[in-house]
Amino acid sequence: MYKFFLFLLSISLIYFKSEARESAIEAVDTENLRVCADPANMPFSNDKQQGYENEIASLIGKKLGIPVVYDYFPQVIGYVRSTLNKKKCDIIIGITANNDLVLNTIPYMRWAYSMVYLKDTGVEVDRPDHPQLADLRIGAQAGTPPTFLLQRYNLMSKVRPYNLTFDPRVAVIGETMIEDLIDGMVDIVYMSGPIASHYLAKNGLSKSDYVIIPLESTDQGWGKMDYYTTMGVRDGETDWKKKLNKFIKTNQKEIDMILNKHNIPVLSLRPGKRKIADDGGTTEALIRGRAPVQ
Repeated sequence: MYKFFLFLLSISLIYFKSEARESAIEAVDTENLRVCADPANMPFSNDKQQGYENEIASLIGKKLGIPVVYDYFPQVIGYVRSTLNKKKCDIIIGITANNDLVLNTIPYMRWAYSMVYLKDTGVEVDRPDHPQLADLRIGAQAGTPPTFLLQRYNLMSKVRPYNLTFDPRVAVIGETMIEDLIDGMVDIVYMSGPIASHYLAKNGLSKSDYVIIPLESTDQGWGKMDYYTTMGVRDGETDWKKKLNKFIKTNQKEIDMILNKHNIPVLSLRPGKRKIADDGGTTEALIRGRAPVQ
């Protein structure tokens, strides 16, 4: 009995030491909402606070009753290490779920790579295995997930490639792709839905002028097409994560209003089970890996 008591005591001490250590490493500023952000990465954020992530940050600050301050740094390799991990800021407003570099909150949006084309141009594509794609000029960024689909369906010979990496001080590839689409250099582009909608609006187009078809993921291993967006905090800062989780759950409708205001195309946060179609539709074609064009 005495040994059992000592065992319980030792377990309790380990637990409380662990809790104390976890609390001790939380370095969150309680008087300011210190946000890590890119100074020129629309529609997400910029140093003029015009992005939807800027508005979400303002909403968090309002709900917590503290001012929002920024640490701006380009989202390049080493971004988390140079900002969040150096304790220059305490939150990344938008980061992909399951990112190993941060502690992720619950997701607040789901977006997808999409097929985008202008209406009244003769394009009738409604799925990634549409036969008309064999006759179209396709724009896609090299190395992005949609290129797996294009390879799968023997369409790479139709692709006008765009660089995956670029210097935003010189040119923004997403903007270039949309400008090429408007100028008729390509007939359809495969790109991030949020980025596409932003630059379409920047060029004066409304939702009635174009079509965006989200590419949802399949389980065939040729690339994930849709992603959950979360907020990111430092490893170990579980109290801060819980507070942000509560914020997201309580204010999801207001977050959705911000996304809608910025014309961000989103998918349901709770997607239904994907079924194999019986009519030879897109889902069946993707799952079976059937090439639609020769």
